[in-house]
Amino acid sequence: MSAMTQEQKLFFETNGYLVFPNLLSPQELEALRSAADTTESVWRSDPTRLGLRNPNLQQVQAPIEYDSRFLQLMVHPQIFPIVREIVGEDIQMIDNDYFISPPRTNSHALWHHDVGMSKIYHPLSTLMVKVFYLLSDVPKGGGGTALIPGSHRFPHDFPLPQVSNPDEMPGHIRMEYPAGTAYLFHCRIYHAALNNSTDTTRRVLIYNYGHFWMKQWQGYEPSQALKASAKTRVMRQLLGIGDAYGTSLAGVTDLEQE
Repeated sequence: MSAMTQEQKLFFETNGYLVFPNLLSPQELEALRSAADTTESVWRSDPTRLGLRNPNLQQVQAPIEYDSRFLQLMVHPQIFPIVREIVGEDIQMIDNDYFISPPRTNSHALWHHDVGMSKIYHPLSTLMVKVFYLLSDVPKGGGGTALIPGSHRFPHDFPLPQVSNPDEMPGHIRMEYPAGTAYLFHCRIYHAALNNSTDTTRRVLIYNYGHFWMKQWQGYEPSQALKASAKTRVMRQLLGIGDAYGTSLAGVTDLEQE
């Protein structure tokens, strides 16, 4: 059975994204916020840990290495089956981040898409899907992600309007939602991080899924300890355990199935 409704399929194919309001329960959100606070403290205490420490973005790289709750979020029962359906049975985790966007700061990522591989006609393929989980409310002007609906089907050399302020891009929509919301989008959709003009810090977990034959982003390769902790077939595949070609979740109907 399809994990997606007909409405979701049509909307995603047309627009390139899906939004899931109130996806995280209050209990899930509290647990993830607690894990995020501890993770951030550990990360800040050791400047050698991977990530960015810029004025407009603090990026904790590979949070799944810090807390098992982040690892389990990678297979959230309401989101993962949909991502799996979109990407395919050879799905794998490509990278994962915890982003902290301070208040009163400018964009850390102007308009772009996530795949620039030449000789592949991206508008007719799905190489990656990104999932965002909001750990904080993102009010209007709060530095949220912006998307151009339908731009995942643009030609590779589409001349996007040039704007100095990402907020001024024509035709964009804003992912400004309460904490607990999740959204996903096609890797080819044009997106940007808007300026955070509020006094609110934006906190978001990001999971990027691709195909098993793709290399995981450098610096995001799971540690041997993390791989050893993977007890299910789904988790082992997501962490890159298996042959480069032929590894698949076909026939696996239970996220806990061996």
